Amino acid sequence: MSEDLDFEVEMFLSKLRLLGSKSGIETQEIDRNELKQTLFQILREDMVYSLQKILSGTKFVNDSFPDLTPIHREILAILKELGNYHRPHPGRDYSRISLLESWFQALSKTWTFNLQRVVDTFQIYRWKLYSFTEERPFTYQSPSQVIERILSPEGSGLNFAQIYEAEVLLRKNFQFHLLRKIGSENRLKYLISTEILSLESDSLIQNLHAVISTRLEELLNTRQLEHENTLKEKLDLEKEFRQAEKIQKKSLRADLPGPEESVRMQVLYKPLLPVGGDFYTIRRISGTEYGIFLADISGHGIGAALFFNTLKSSFEKNSGYWERPGKLLRKINEDVYGKLNDNFITGIYIYLNIKKKLIKYSNAGHNKGIIFNHLMPNFKLRFLSPGGKVLGIFPKMDYKEKELRISSGDRIVIFTDGIPETHNPEQKMLGDRELYRWLTKRSSAGAIAPASEVTPESIDRHLIEFRGSPKAEDDICLILIDII
Repeated sequence: MSEDLDFEVEMFLSKLRLLGSKSGIETQEIDRNELKQTLFQILREDMVYSLQKILSGTKFVNDSFPDLTPIHREILAILKELGNYHRPHPGRDYSRISLLESWFQALSKTWTFNLQRVVDTFQIYRWKLYSFTEERPFTYQSPSQVIERILSPEGSGLNFAQIYEAEVLLRKNFQFHLLRKIGSENRLKYLISTEILSLESDSLIQNLHAVISTRLEELLNTRQLEHENTLKEKLDLEKEFRQAEKIQKKSLRADLPGPEESVRMQVLYKPLLPVGGDFYTIRRISGTEYGIFLADISGHGIGAALFFNTLKSSFEKNSGYWERPGKLLRKINEDVYGKLNDNFITGIYIYLNIKKKLIKYSNAGHNKGIIFNHLMPNFKLRFLSPGGKVLGIFPKMDYKEKELRISSGDRIVIFTDGIPETHNPEQKMLGDRELYRWLTKRSSAGAIAPASEVTPESIDRHLIEFRGSPKAEDDICLILIDII
């Protein structure tokens, strides 16, 4: 009761300060689009901070809030979607209570949270975020999409009344946040901000009513066919599984170099299920040129594998760009945009020219690849860093292309996130740095181990030993490229 009283007192004082401002605002002209972008940035920064706070292990909301470790993978995916590829920095101060966290705190007074309910509540917040910008992921184009997904059988963490309650409370909290952040400086910006916020919120609530009405009507119409539909769905799933397995086997291709060539390539590929979400292809462009493409379709199993053919077809269609990594990823993004449902793709493409001793690469939100020379005692580790957003989410994206010189003894390593995001029995994540140590293994004398000792098989053994089980948590793919 005292917290609610403090909230109302602070709101009242902020309104007094707002009414007392005398800055001649009546003559100001406010760019509504620019103001919308400001609201988007406020919520984006708030969400990135909140998700990094969760990943850091700092207490989030309260002691009774569920352990969010099982959804860390989903949280990492959201951060990538928001263009943030940095994990929490050790020692960073996460004591501040974010808008997202305070919203969860208010909801937890009347709700009992479980993991699914947390995930669905995140979706409401993400819609609020994307409602202020035209550059939205494909699955957040309209509020009805979000509502349908939350109320789907796969979700169902929240019901109609809870979505309504969460939206009203989020609008109230965000309005108060804007009053403190914008209102004290510019009354007109605050008033227009609240108008924009109210219009967006009313739109969500209207869509909520429309979706519920439609769903009730559909439920009444389909009750009579429930048993028949259940049987049909089972048969369809079995058929899709067999089809997906065939598609994947045909999609993976590796034109590996022969023993007489001055380059060696090795692949570790282990899907979690018979079909998976990691895609790779190695193509010989000419006698001394190769194209290496590694991609990770979000999720795993049948859902991700069904998009293999979409990705492969785009790669094949754009063979004219195999020597231009940046252009290739741009073309692939244009091809897969809007075709992946709730999925997205991270990817890295390398053009290797053995004769000219160079590589060109472009990275679409994928894990950093590395290059080092195992013949040099004090080698310098170089990174193939992310340079663009993930594929399939945003239209008309450009991807930077970088060029590096290579020499004999260089080893290039690229991999999917199923490797560094492996957990041990204590739920400690392996991480990039530990993987780099495995790849640059040194002998007891301090010399780096020869390439023949660090193989896909040795990395696989390390992973099994680390997690304490042969069964992985996600699809795994690693490609080793050695320049001889």
